[in-house]
Amino acid sequence: MADSRMERLEQYDVAVVGGGTAGCAAAAGAVMTGARVVLIERNAYLGGEATHSGVGAFCGFTTCGKNPVRVVEGAGNLVLEELEKLGAPAQNRLSASGNWNISFQPEYLKCALDHLLQKLQADLLLHSLVIGAQTEKDRICALTCADDEGMFTIRAKAFVDASGDANLVRLAGARFSWGDEHGQVQAASLPFRLSGVDITKDMSPRAVKRAVDQARNAGMKHLPRESGFLLTLEGSQMVCALIPSVMPEGLFARELTRMEQELREQAVSYALALKRYMPGMEHSELVMIGPSIGFRETRKLVGRTQLTGEDVLSGHKRADGIARGGWKPEIHRNMTEMATYLAVKEGSWFDIPLGALQSETLENLYGAGRMIWADDTAFAAVRVMGTCFATGHAAGVAAALRARLGQTPCAEKVREELQKQGALI
Repeated sequence: MADSRMERLEQYDVAVVGGGTAGCAAAAGAVMTGARVVLIERNAYLGGEATHSGVGAFCGFTTCGKNPVRVVEGAGNLVLEELEKLGAPAQNRLSASGNWNISFQPEYLKCALDHLLQKLQADLLLHSLVIGAQTEKDRICALTCADDEGMFTIRAKAFVDASGDANLVRLAGARFSWGDEHGQVQAASLPFRLSGVDITKDMSPRAVKRAVDQARNAGMKHLPRESGFLLTLEGSQMVCALIPSVMPEGLFARELTRMEQELREQAVSYALALKRYMPGMEHSELVMIGPSIGFRETRKLVGRTQLTGEDVLSGHKRADGIARGGWKPEIHRNMTEMATYLAVKEGSWFDIPLGALQSETLENLYGAGRMIWADDTAFAAVRVMGTCFATGHAAGVAAALRARLGQTPCAEKVREELQKQGALI
């Protein structure tokens, strides 16, 4: 019997794929520019790796060092304000690595992001998967999406890929790369949370290492990484552990299944090792794993201007900059050891060019977040979530201007609009 239901078709100025920090900022920026916007997210809530992988800390809102300089405001600041209104204010904390993190409670962040998009009147489609893209010459014209009722079509004038994995870029046939110039990516992780922790005790990576060494010596398995960070909140007995690690080899279902299972095995083992051998963890309980693998690096958009390590390390300022980055390069290549940090001058920040967010091959496609066009060293600095707020905000504004003007906006126009919206340029 033929299906009599009408085709489901919706039209917008801007369509954003992915509801993590970059995607939410992109949707906010596009709406505040005057565009009609839809945000498409495959999970049941917003936040990306901040909520779905349970990371629990925004890196990159400020520069590194003892006297941090604020480099991200705009859409990112709107999110922090929503957390404050919910009675769960984020906390600016100096981490064991000497960098400043903004710690938050992931469950409250889900609601804060809901409230922000509702207030701005951006359309939100959760439980929606983008499975195809229709292109005409050098632009995308529509997305094919799927939910539990079947397939539907989203038409728009401009698009932002904030999927983290350049999923829209790939589906649309635009150029992308896997990892660095050698096809290597940074290690992925699966954070887990422990309750009942006495955070007044030593929670440093050194203390973690002592416990892991003791567990290994006692014959415990599935502890490949020697140490890791424990993220704490003042006044709380809960910590987020960033320790389990695996090296991704692709995004196929079989490979994702392998990684998820391996990382869960590690999380249970590390939780037991800390409980047995780390002071302050004696009464800890494992309350949450993930729930999903957290990627640092997979596919990247091939853009029009590549951000370089020299730009980052020298604090390069530029006329076409549409966002600031202040995080020093943090490289996770070794599966067994802690990250490698490259030194930058205290208080130093760099500009991210508009071209790093623009697809080289499709005129109306922008990228945001940890998939922007950057070399290996620069990528290690811009992939963090604070900076993702900034690049997402810029991509949303650029896409909205593209939709309004019918042509690619220049960096000057994007900068002007971002400044009106409170971004630091």
